Amino acid sequence: MKLETTFRFPKSTILLLFIFSFSLQSYSQDSDERRNCGEIEGFEFSNGSESMAIENGGSYNIADIPSNAFINLLVDGYSQSVRYAVRNDNTNEYDYITENVIPYTYPAGNRAWNLGTGTFTIRADLYRRNNGSGPRCDREMITFTISETCNAFAGTATATASTVTLVDGMATISATPNGDAVIPDGFRMGYVLTLGENLVIVDGDDVSSFPVTEPGNYTIHPIVYNPDTFDVSIVEFGVTTGVDVLGLISQGGGDICASLDVTGAPITVESCTADAGTLMANMDSACLVDGMATISATFNNDAVIPDGYSSIYVLTQGEGLVIVNAGAEASFQVTEGGNYTIHTLVYNPDTLDLSIVELGITTGFDVFGLIIPGGGTICAALDVTGAPVSVENPMAGTLTANMDMVSLANGTATISATPNGDINIPDGYSSIYVLTQGAGLVIVNAGAEPSFDVTEAGNYTIHTLVYNPNTLDLGIVEIGVTTGVDVLGLISQGGGDICASLDVTGAPVEVTEESCTAQAGTMYSNNPISCLMYGMASIEAMQNRPAVIPDGYQQLFVLTEAFSLTILNVSPTPNFDVSNRGFYRIHSLVYNPETLDLSIVVPGETTGFDVVNLINNNDICASLDVHGAVNLVLGYNWFCSFFNNYYHKDAENQSTDVNNYIKDYNSYKTFEDDFIANNSEINLFPNPVKSTLNVSIQTFDDEVMTYEMRDMSGRQVANGSNNSLNAGTGQIDVTNLANGMYIITFESEYRTIIKKVMVNK
Repeated sequence: MKLETTFRFPKSTILLLFIFSFSLQSYSQDSDERRNCGEIEGFEFSNGSESMAIENGGSYNIADIPSNAFINLLVDGYSQSVRYAVRNDNTNEYDYITENVIPYTYPAGNRAWNLGTGTFTIRADLYRRNNGSGPRCDREMITFTISETCNAFAGTATATASTVTLVDGMATISATPNGDAVIPDGFRMGYVLTLGENLVIVDGDDVSSFPVTEPGNYTIHPIVYNPDTFDVSIVEFGVTTGVDVLGLISQGGGDICASLDVTGAPITVESCTADAGTLMANMDSACLVDGMATISATFNNDAVIPDGYSSIYVLTQGEGLVIVNAGAEASFQVTEGGNYTIHTLVYNPDTLDLSIVELGITTGFDVFGLIIPGGGTICAALDVTGAPVSVENPMAGTLTANMDMVSLANGTATISATPNGDINIPDGYSSIYVLTQGAGLVIVNAGAEPSFDVTEAGNYTIHTLVYNPNTLDLGIVEIGVTTGVDVLGLISQGGGDICASLDVTGAPVEVTEESCTAQAGTMYSNNPISCLMYGMASIEAMQNRPAVIPDGYQQLFVLTEAFSLTILNVSPTPNFDVSNRGFYRIHSLVYNPETLDLSIVVPGETTGFDVVNLINNNDICASLDVHGAVNLVLGYNWFCSFFNNYYHKDAENQSTDVNNYIKDYNSYKTFEDDFIANNSEINLFPNPVKSTLNVSIQTFDDEVMTYEMRDMSGRQVANGSNNSLNAGTGQIDVTNLANGMYIITFESEYRTIIKKVMVNK
């Protein structure tokens, strides 16, 4: 801090002081003082710790100058004071001070610069003595500019739409600020609309939206300004340009603190001249062939496609004009029948985004509603009428033969097929079934149903034909001459002009010479074992493999004795009543009454073998299930009880057992005897015996059981009846018998049981 006071003189006394000082110096200074006087080396901005050199003519931003800086005069050599004369060149105001202590500053006393911004001229006179007295050592004059920082920033903006079309001579263009503007206190944001490359200002407002009535290239510019320093009334619409405004503000080198987004948001405003023109279908109708058809149209060269615009062809289907395809060519492949229309669309890709189109959902009406002709705002043109094409889809579908092979029977066979449900008969079309023969597909018949009678063997095919009677005259078909290939050549499927569909593959059927298809099937009995009850038993059988009974044939069931196959009875049902015990068979017989005369059968004499030989030897078409279903009928109450007592098989095993009995025995009698012998139970104890032999045997209700004992020579030594056996148990006294081996026989009217016993006393 300086200790010496700085003197400031009134401006009116300056001249007298200069004169007075000069007079004193002239008398007091000597030549030595003049020689030892200092000199000025330059000026700087300084705050005591930071400094910045000042160049003559230099410009300095006040923000770049050290804070609280003053003007410091740089001197070399001896001096005691300096006089400053400071002029504001912008206002022509002056300030004068004298500094007596180094550092020589302005303002005095190291105080900060207080004259603000502008262009200033400073003259410094360096003196040998205090208060600007004595010899003047040096003089320097410097001019510089101090400017204040302008932090206003207009930021940027983005056009709402880069291209806008006039509708009824009017359009509104707008932009959205990007949020990067800087608006100092006291400043405001505005928008300027310019036209053309010269940026001629045609409108301005506080909002970024402007109505326009003429086409052209517009730009919306954000501007940040201070109404106190920038008078917007200087702008003359249609004359003043954005460049003019830029030259006035600090951004463009002017004195006014403001900011203009020169680039702005460019927007092209156009008048809509797009015209889709018209198309003409190359054919009014098309026919699907193998599930596909190509439809196309020719452009009439009457479209108008402005610069930057494109054209595209749109395919719609049905009255609703559902968009199903689009492409660069007026040609499309379709895979289903219906009414189609090919349209031309002229559009600007920048304004009409075709990605909004969802095939199968978006319609031509939806697109039309977006564009100006349809009441929308987008400049584009759609040929709504377009080129209509009707695509017909006759489809014969396929057939499946009901039988791949059929044999003639009595000189005739019926062949048929079943449609697989994939036929399509458009409105106005009909279907018919065609029968061809041989590899050449010679047409031999036709009808409304896929069923035909044929009288000769060969390879046949049943085909479906779907056709329009107005375009395909079936009167051209000559049975036995015209082929399916001839018909195919007439229709679109085969390269012809007529829209129709023929199932060429069809349903092939081989008809063979007459053969026997009769099959008796096989029989089985669900309950193969039964007993005579009151002298009668009912037996039955069922078929486990069904019979094949051709037309005109019958099925008859034959009852035979199981071993000899002697025919006992016949019936239309597999049920028979029998009165004798034994093994029986129930057979299935399929025959034609016209070829097999059953009156030759004599029950009790004719056998199943006789019938088989008759069939085979005379080449008669008939079939007999020779094995049949075996049934076992047990006789007498006692044997049924006996059998049931020892036979405990499940019902599932009965058929197997009965069939095994047939194999193991040659008559019912041998079966019965063997079963009794193998299953009768008798218990003799003790054996050897001393005095009393205990007997245990199971007897039946009406069975009278007797016994006798004989020695080894055959002599009878004892006998008795079931009375002595006490209904199955009893004792035999052998005390009178000598030691040795004896044969004891138990016998009834039903059975005989022989056992050996040893007497050992």
